[in-house]
Amino acid sequence: MSCWQTLGIAPTSDEAAIKKAYAARIRKHRPDRDPEGFRAVRAAYEEALRLRVHIRPHHEKKMQRRRAAEAAPDAASAAMADQNPPAAAETPHTPPDTAYYGYIATLPPEITEALREPENVAYLERPAPHERETAPHDYRDRPADSRENPAALLARLQGAWEAANSDEALLAILQAQADEAALQHIDLRSDYLDALRQHLASRDHLPRSTIWAGEQYQLHHSHDAEYRRRYLAARVALNQPPEFIHSPRYAALADWLQQSPWRRRLALWRDWTVSREHPAYRQWQALYHDLAPQLRSASAPGLDRQLFYRRSLLVATSLALAGIASLGGNTAGVVQILLVLFYNIYLATSDFPEYDLAKYHLYRSSPPLRTLDHAYHPLPYGAYWLLADLAVIARTLTAPEPPWTGFAALWFILRFFQTLWSLKRAVLVGWQPQDVPDAAQPLMTTAIQLACLGLWLPRALNGEAMPLLYAITALLGIGLYGLCWLRLPADQSAQRRTMLDLAPAVLIPPLAFLGDSDPYYSAGALLLAPLLALDLYYQYSPRWRDVLPLAAFAIAVETTAVLYLGASLHRLGAWSAAHGIGYLPVFVLGVLLALHYLAWLLQGFANDEPLRG
Repeated sequence: MSCWQTLGIAPTSDEAAIKKAYAARIRKHRPDRDPEGFRAVRAAYEEALRLRVHIRPHHEKKMQRRRAAEAAPDAASAAMADQNPPAAAETPHTPPDTAYYGYIATLPPEITEALREPENVAYLERPAPHERETAPHDYRDRPADSRENPAALLARLQGAWEAANSDEALLAILQAQADEAALQHIDLRSDYLDALRQHLASRDHLPRSTIWAGEQYQLHHSHDAEYRRRYLAARVALNQPPEFIHSPRYAALADWLQQSPWRRRLALWRDWTVSREHPAYRQWQALYHDLAPQLRSASAPGLDRQLFYRRSLLVATSLALAGIASLGGNTAGVVQILLVLFYNIYLATSDFPEYDLAKYHLYRSSPPLRTLDHAYHPLPYGAYWLLADLAVIARTLTAPEPPWTGFAALWFILRFFQTLWSLKRAVLVGWQPQDVPDAAQPLMTTAIQLACLGLWLPRALNGEAMPLLYAITALLGIGLYGLCWLRLPADQSAQRRTMLDLAPAVLIPPLAFLGDSDPYYSAGALLLAPLLALDLYYQYSPRWRDVLPLAAFAIAVETTAVLYLGASLHRLGAWSAAHGIGYLPVFVLGVLLALHYLAWLLQGFANDEPLRG
C-alpha cells in the first residue's frame, strides 16, 4: 500500500492537503489506542511530504492554459489555435518531460489506470473550496482562526511543567494538558512530545509522571535511550511489573527469569567447572549499570528499619547459641562467646546487598535477580552461613561425641568447598576486594610465621607438645597465602584462579599433621603455604618464568604438595576411624578434592593454556 492510499488522497504537491489528510487519519489511529496504526500513518505522512516536490499534475498546466485562453479575445484565441495547436493534443503521443510523469511511471499499472478514470480526473480538477491563510511554516496545519500563537502555547505548557514542585503535581498537569485541543494538530503535538520527553529525561524523582507519559504517548518506544532508562527505572521504583524483560538488550536475562525456580538454579549450577560466565549475569550487570543512577535517588521507605530488625535478629540468635554452647563447660562457652563477638563485629561493619538502593528496588521488582546476583558473589548470604556455622559449633561443643562430631566434620568440609567454589565464580567475573593489603603485610606475616616456626621446631624436637604455637604458626601461613591472593589485581585472573585451586594443599596438611610424632613432617606442612605462594609468583612472572632453577623449584614444591595431600587424607581417615567418626567425612573430602582438581584440569584444557601450579 502506497503512502497516498494510507492517507486516503490522490498524489498531490499541496502540503496543506497532505497535512489535512494526516490529521484526519490520526483521529482514527490515536497513539494511545492504536500505536501500530499511528506509526503506519506517520510513516506515510513523512513519505508523502518527501514525494510532493516531484509531483506536478497535468491538470494544473491545463487549468493555467484555460485561464489564459479565457482572458484573451476570441479572435486572437481562434487564430492562435489555428497556427499553434495546443500542447494538450500532443500529450497522448509525447508526454511532458516532468517529474510527475517520471513518478507515475514507477507506480504499478493498476494505480496508473485508476488515476486516468473519469471520476479521479474530475476529483483532481475540482476547484479549491476556499483559500487558506498563510501560517508560519512550523505550524502550517494550525487553523487560521487560532487565538493563541503555537509557539506561545508550547511555552505556556512547558512553563507549567517547570512550576510543578512534585511528581504528583506534574502528573496532574500532564493529565489536564492531554485534553488541550490544540495538541491534536500535527506539528504542535510533535514539538510538545519532544519537549516533554526531554523534560522527563533530565529530571529525577518523577516516576509516576514518566510512566503515565510513556504509556499515554508511547514515548518509551522512542529512540531516546535516556528516557527509556528512566522509564524502566520508574517502573522498578514503583514496584510495577518489570518492563525490561521485553527489551532486546536484556533478552538472555528475560529468558532466564521466565524459567521455573529449579531450572534457574540448575542453569547457574550446571557450570561446575566455573569456566564461563552465564549470559544472564552479564545482562544483569548491564541492567544494574543502566538503572542504578536513577534507582539510587528513588525513595525506599522502611529499608533502614528492615535492616535494623534483621541485624537485631541475627545478633539475638547468635547470643542464644553462645548460651547453649556454655552448657558444655567453661571452655566451650568462652570459645562460643568469642565467635559471637567476631560475628557481631562482622554484622556491624558489613553491608547487606539490599543496602544498595538500586539492588533493593531491583530485587523487590523481580526477586529472582537476588539469586542471580548472589551466584557470583564471593560470600553469598555470608551472614546467614556464618550463623549456621555458629549453630553447628554450638551443638558440637555441647555434645562433642559421635554422631555430632561426624556431622560437624562433614558440614565444614562441604562449607569449605562451597566457599571455594563461590570465590572462583567471583574471580571469573572480575571481582576485586575493596581493601587491598599493601606489600608490607605479607612480608611482616612471613617474618612472624618464621619466628614462630623457629620457636616451635626446637621444642618439638625435644618432645614438648605445643599445639597452640603450632596452630598459630599454621594460621599465619594460611593468612600469608590469603594476603598474597588478595593483592593480585583483577586482570591476573589465571593466577588468582590457580591460587584458589591450590588452597586445599595449604589448609588440609597443617590440620592433618597436628600432633605428629615426627616434627619434620609437621614443619613441612607449615611451610607449604609460603612456598606455594612464592612458587606461583615466579611461575606467573614474565621475568622469572623461564629460569631453569626456578622451574625445578616449582616442580619440587608442587610434587611435595600433592604428596602431602595424599598423606593427609590417609592420616585423617585413620584419625576419624579411631575417634568413632567413621570414614564418610574423609571419603566425601577425597571425592570433592578429585572433582576440584578435575575441574582445574578441564579449565586448563578449555583455555588451551599450559597448566600452572
